[in-house]
Amino acid sequence: MVEILLFAVLSVYLFYRLWSVLGTRTGQEKQRQWPRPENQDSNVIILPQKNLQQPVASIVIDVPQPFAEQIKAIQKTFKDFSITRFQAGACNAFRAVLTAFAKGDSDRLAQLVGPKVLKEFQQAIKARVKQKETLNINVKEVDAEIEDITLNKSVAEILVRFTSDQIVATLNKAGEIIDNTNQLTNRMIDRWTFQKDLKEPGLVWLLVKTESVAL
Repeated sequence: MVEILLFAVLSVYLFYRLWSVLGTRTGQEKQRQWPRPENQDSNVIILPQKNLQQPVASIVIDVPQPFAEQIKAIQKTFKDFSITRFQAGACNAFRAVLTAFAKGDSDRLAQLVGPKVLKEFQQAIKARVKQKETLNINVKEVDAEIEDITLNKSVAEILVRFTSDQIVATLNKAGEIIDNTNQLTNRMIDRWTFQKDLKEPGLVWLLVKTESVAL
């Protein structure tokens, strides 16, 4: 009898301790949201992730290439023709023409320029020779930009704007510098027109017009 009484007291005591630890639910508690498995058979737990900003797709705008029709027409004869290639060639021609002019090399000029421009260069060379003067032109940097392309039947003309840094000096008979004695570098802008008959063989575009632009 005593043992039953002690067992009952002990049971009440254990129940009281258990209740005090666990407490009771009132219905107001927030239930913990455990991450759910990816599927019933998976042991991988999907952890909550932050909202990652989705990468923005780049927008490509199809901009028509300048002079597209003219370029296609020229490429029917010269398949390798392009704006980039022509600009590079124009820079080489720019240096070659100025070098030949400074040296008074009419034969070389005749290979690079048209008859009208050649006549103008030859007149300037003759005047320089008459004054017993020489000309030095040092093209340090040159950049070419195509401003216009025109086609008249088979004849193509390309207008190029050159921006260059040059040291230009004139020397007298004694070899003394009579202008630009300090050898200053000047920024110059020229607009040259190159021409070619696409029916004629060869790759040379002749210089047919020159124009200097005041800065």
